[in-house]
Amino acid sequence: MRVMPCKEGLLVAHYYLDRFSLLGHFVILEGWANDFDLELSYDGQHIALSVQPIPRPDLVSTFGEEAKYWGFAACGALPTNIIDRNLFKLRYNREIERVAPQDQFSASEDLKFSSMVAAFQREVDSRGGSLLEIGSRMRSGAVYRSWFQNLKDYVGFDVMEGPNVDIVGDAHHLTRHVNRKFDFIFSIAVFEHLLMPWKVALEMNSILNQGGAALIIAPHAWPIHEEPWDFFRFSKESWSGIFNQHTGFEVVDARYQHPASIVPFYAHNEHFQSMSLGPAYVMSGCYVRKNAPAKVQWDAEVSEVYDVNYTHK
Repeated sequence: MRVMPCKEGLLVAHYYLDRFSLLGHFVILEGWANDFDLELSYDGQHIALSVQPIPRPDLVSTFGEEAKYWGFAACGALPTNIIDRNLFKLRYNREIERVAPQDQFSASEDLKFSSMVAAFQREVDSRGGSLLEIGSRMRSGAVYRSWFQNLKDYVGFDVMEGPNVDIVGDAHHLTRHVNRKFDFIFSIAVFEHLLMPWKVALEMNSILNQGGAALIIAPHAWPIHEEPWDFFRFSKESWSGIFNQHTGFEVVDARYQHPASIVPFYAHNEHFQSMSLGPAYVMSGCYVRKNAPAKVQWDAEVSEVYDVNYTHK
């Protein structure tokens, strides 16, 4: 907080930047200040901003009725989409100038997510052994075998044949296709396509050795994709509903990755108007461990409920 001059004497400066987002060639700012006349520059180059006042009734209880008019949203075109985030400078008014906040970019949740992944990788590398990847097919050029350097055995499992696939089958019925045990299981961007992920957790328990671990990564907020086989999105808390004492697991860690904003096309009511300021993340993930056989069963034939004959190449 700073004190700056005004016509009546001294004005206490209140301000905060809620969002500083880079979307392709555009920068989007959302925040509030009791005196804003925004200017933004990148590497010394002025960026023209379109600024819109935004009502902020959430500030009234702290700063009084006048604070309702302190909110703003702004958008500007960038000279390039290859950005050095340290080269931004934002001026709220002639008295308040600062480098665009790095906490918007350092993304502490991303660091925690990376630490979770690294912890799983360290365990795999220290113990060695065998790992099954669920959804291993190389569809977009991504292969994750290089994440794990000290494995004796790496088996790729997928619902379709393709590069990096050793066993073809439906993850809902892993034990029909896999007749051995593994020390580790890994899966990325697959669980949203599973009609019954809790059933897959039970199948995972059956093929994991006691004390075995798994790393599962899936979307928290992502556009609908690969329809009609797109069923779920996962908060970091939701993993405890899938991996728990009843399915024979404990959650070692669960985290979010890639902060995001959810912006409706039409903010036609007051609940939508501030939705972009709410926390959201692109991905979430969990690091779990098998600590007992499952206490429950889920014997449903998935194909009786839905056509799971996945066809996306």
